Amino acid sequence: MIHLKKILPNKLILLIFLFLISCNYKIEVDLIIHNGILYSLDDNNNIHEAIAIKNNKIIATGKNNQILNKFQSIKKMDLKGKAMYPGFIDAHCHFLAYGLQTEMVDLSSAKSFNEIIEILKKSDKTEREKWLIGYGWDQNQWKEKEWPNNKLLNVNFSNTNVVIYRIDGHALMANRTAIKNSKINFDTIIEGGHIEKINNEFTGIFIDNAMDLIVENIPKPNDISKKRALIKAQEDCFSLGLTTVDIAGLNKEDVDLIDRLQKTNELKIKVYAMLSDNQENFDYFIDSVGTPLKTEKLNVRSFKFFADGSLGSRGACLLKSYSDKKKSFGMLLQEENSYRQKLIKLKEYGFQACTHAIGDSTNRTVLNSYAEILKKSNDLRWRIEHVQCIDQKDLGRFRDYNIIPSVQPTHATSDFKWALLRLGKNRLLNCYRYQSLFEENNIIALGTDFPVEEINPINTFYAAVFRKNKKGSPLNGFQISEALSRLNAIKGMTIWAALANFEENEKGTMEIGKCADFVVLENDILKEKEASILNTKVIYTIVDGSIVFSN
Repeated sequence: MIHLKKILPNKLILLIFLFLISCNYKIEVDLIIHNGILYSLDDNNNIHEAIAIKNNKIIATGKNNQILNKFQSIKKMDLKGKAMYPGFIDAHCHFLAYGLQTEMVDLSSAKSFNEIIEILKKSDKTEREKWLIGYGWDQNQWKEKEWPNNKLLNVNFSNTNVVIYRIDGHALMANRTAIKNSKINFDTIIEGGHIEKINNEFTGIFIDNAMDLIVENIPKPNDISKKRALIKAQEDCFSLGLTTVDIAGLNKEDVDLIDRLQKTNELKIKVYAMLSDNQENFDYFIDSVGTPLKTEKLNVRSFKFFADGSLGSRGACLLKSYSDKKKSFGMLLQEENSYRQKLIKLKEYGFQACTHAIGDSTNRTVLNSYAEILKKSNDLRWRIEHVQCIDQKDLGRFRDYNIIPSVQPTHATSDFKWALLRLGKNRLLNCYRYQSLFEENNIIALGTDFPVEEINPINTFYAAVFRKNKKGSPLNGFQISEALSRLNAIKGMTIWAALANFEENEKGTMEIGKCADFVVLENDILKEKEASILNTKVIYTIVDGSIVFSN
């Protein structure tokens, strides 16, 4: 037997011993994910095989052997070759409203107004209840596409207040009882809205700001109902790979509730809050607090403005009249001087402006207002939400003032048939211009606007890339030259959405130091054939290194 001491000095033996110990020592982490295709979406678009997570953050990425040899964990996740992306971000949605709608009557399947009546009758509401609320009707899906009236509601629900919201949330119909109990004066002049009148008769339809005359009388949900709604919305988001939601239009009390639920860990989803444009929010967040609010899960630094209505209800403000309703141009919902004064305040206090703008006239007005306040290139990241129709002359303003377009690709594939009637062929070419908008600043943030559209971000990806609806229509894609590449569509749902939220240093890519928010998909949508993409399921959703959904 040969003894090391006889052939090696003592110091060398010690070095060998320490080397052997160090080879066996591994750094303890909370979770190792390996054997996958991990799309980092970083500047170099690196693809990894494994990742190590500790204290909710990414601490290492690399090849399987690099991570497994250096780190150890009680928790390991073998992806078996599946693709993993940074957690999806919905850059524009109505998260709380979506949850609250589960307690309303879903009318979206109705193909006629008669079907609406039948659905309402079959709901679990009764004539004894004071308010019957429905949502989701869309006359553009009916054989007769004209505005309905409330006569059938009056006949069938004479003792109940009935209010039914149009799918876009920019119009509602109320029955005679609800109108009477709301003490509506039909001679009221409403800035930025109107009460619909056809053939000299009021139809029961209230559009945009006129809706407030009815809505303010509907009993408000309490915190118990809101909590239930938020938890339900979270469950559905996690099941579809969403880890952050940008909620458009929140009041202070809603922000406070979300904050409380996040602190008790009942609400794990991350929230970028766009505050509603109302006096209470301005008084508190601007005049009282005076600075944006940020926690690990909640970011409050923007205000949501409505500059016009929707194309579907002809409330979008156009440069030329609607093709299917001559002399009708839509309307602006903001008085320009007042709007600009609010923008000045936001700039002064470091808040972001997020303005809903659909029509080409509206987008021009908003861009002019932004330009007047911003004055030059900047990093304030003011956004325009939807940017649905925009004249070619106005596109350059996005580049000149670093304005971020925040769009919803499924709007294009849901709207294209009836949008042609609203605008005609030539003007429609200036709408849903996602690639053109992207090229201005090489950034575009993508969302769904749920519950106006379905919540699934895979639908967002499909519509952005292939410009088709779920039925594969139109066959060659709607205005296919405005399609985004697959990689840019994914970035619009991750890192560019994070940039639009001032959160690019904490999420949106798989890089060391960032939050461990991921989604594992059944299909690799960056490579999958078009025909299979809409069937893609989520296998895991991970937030801060914890599995919040497993299929």
